Formats: sequence, C-alpha cells, structure tokens
Amino acid sequence: MFPYIVRRLLIAIPVLFGVTVFSFFIVNLAPGNPVEMFISPDATQADIELKKEALGLNDPIYVQYWRWLQNLLQGDFGYSFSTYAPVGEMVASRILPTLLLMGSALLLAYIFAIPIGVISATRQYSWIDYLTTGFSFMGISIPNFFLGLGLIYLFAVQWQILPSGGMNTLGGDGGFGDTIMHLLLPAFVLATGIAGSMVRYVRSSMLEILGQDYLRTARSKGLREFLVVNKHAFRNALIPIITVIGMDIPLLIGGAVVTEQIFQWPGLGQLTIQSILSRDYPTLMAINFIAAITVLLSNLLADILYSVADPRIKYN
Repeated sequence: MFPYIVRRLLIAIPVLFGVTVFSFFIVNLAPGNPVEMFISPDATQADIELKKEALGLNDPIYVQYWRWLQNLLQGDFGYSFSTYAPVGEMVASRILPTLLLMGSALLLAYIFAIPIGVISATRQYSWIDYLTTGFSFMGISIPNFFLGLGLIYLFAVQWQILPSGGMNTLGGDGGFGDTIMHLLLPAFVLATGIAGSMVRYVRSSMLEILGQDYLRTARSKGLREFLVVNKHAFRNALIPIITVIGMDIPLLIGGAVVTEQIFQWPGLGQLTIQSILSRDYPTLMAINFIAAITVLLSNLLADILYSVADPRIKYN
C-alpha cells in the first residue's frame, strides 16, 4: 500500500502543474482589469499604466506565470491586488471556517442519508421507500441559494430563532454555542443536496447486493436479518458509496461558494466571490491550487478506503 501511495503522490505533481497552468491562463484571460477595479476614478492613463507595471501585469502572461510558480515553490502565494495583504495569510484565516462548515455538512448528510438509503432498499416499493425517494429528489432539485434564502426568511426573519448570517454575533463572546447557532442553517443547506444524492446511491447499491446468492445462504443458515443487511450486505455495497464520498468532498467547495455568500460565512467560498469581483488574480490562484489539492487527496483517500472496505482489493 505504501509504495502505491507514494506513486500516486508523485503522479499528482505533474497533474497539479497542469492545473496551475490552465487556471492561471483562464484567470488572466477573464475580462476586466484588476487595476481599474480599485484605482482612483480621477486617475490618468499614465497612473494606470504605472500601477500595472508595478504589479507586473504588463509582462507576457508566461512570464507572469513563471514568476508566480517560483514564488509558489518557495511557499509564497504573493500579495492580494485589492488588499495588499499576503495571500497566504488571507487564505489561512478562511480555511478553518470552510472546513468547519464542510465537515459539519458532510457529517450531517451521511448520518441521515446512509441509514435512510439502507432502509429504503430493504423496504423496496413500500410507502417508506416512496417517501424517502421523494424527499431525496427534492434535496437534489432545490438550489442552494433558494433553500438558503427560504430558511433565512423563516428562521431569522419570521421566527427569529436563528441568526441570518456570519460566524459569530457582533459584540458577542464568540463562544462555541454562538458558532453552532450560526452554523446550523448553512450546514443544513449544504447537507440537503449531499444527502439527497447519497440516499439514491446507497439504495441502488444495496438493492444490487441484496439479491446476491450468498445473502440467501446467510438467511438459510438462520442469521438474523439485521446481521444479514448491516454486516454482510452493507459492507459489500460500500465500494460505490465510497466513490460518491470521494466526489462529494471537492464538490462541497463549489457548493460552499454560493452558500457562504448567502450566509456571509467567512470562508474560502466568500473569499472566492470577493476575489472574482475585484479581479484579485493571486488570491484566485491560491484558492484554485487548494481546490486541486483537495480533489487529488480525496481521490487518493477513496482508493485507500476501497482496500479497507474490501480486503480482496490489493494495490501492487
């Protein structure tokens, strides 16, 4: 297993390089100029050109990329075009809130979706199956921004039992309980879509396994249905479920962009929107780089979990 992990990490290096090249060119080809976004309205064209020269924007794009790559290899993401703060510090201050939101959403989604998917498969074509299938389709279909705005209207405006946004109450103590109250709505919004798709995948995977001959043999030997379903069937259904989990982790970054903006959650998603609006190229590149690493690591984690769920899978 260890040589396989090392080999995958080595393969990830050229993949990361390709992602950075593609991202850098796409970001710089976007319409708009970062200098014109924050320079004084009465600035002359000479002032604009001087500012562009100071930021290195007049250099050819491949020169700009090479300079950015050299700084990256030294652990330096550069400085923000809009705030002049070190990009590394800006991103580092936003990672923990995003991890808290993403982790809570994943945990909440899987706690409910996996058992519900198993129950739906074992009660196929029953009212429970139809009910869970209907709710899962609703969870998949409702957009994050629509659900988020609806929950804000109900819980923050009408009933006034939960805050409408932010991570802590202004002027409050910023304690654990206050953070949890702010976390509930955005985590539920993110978890709804994940849970909806996960229920469908778990149900489909379990239905495929429940018809296997070895489960009929287990039942004929007198094993209780609980053990047949949860010990024998569920473990063999884990492979496609792990694949979906590996895809959910990077997808959450994209979903968090919209959700964090709606709830003003101070994470990477909100920073992404701010960077796009201000044409802050260094910050966008840092976020894209982190997203690429997340995708590669989640795929590697899924491969490792395959061998844990099924000992027959060996990586030579």
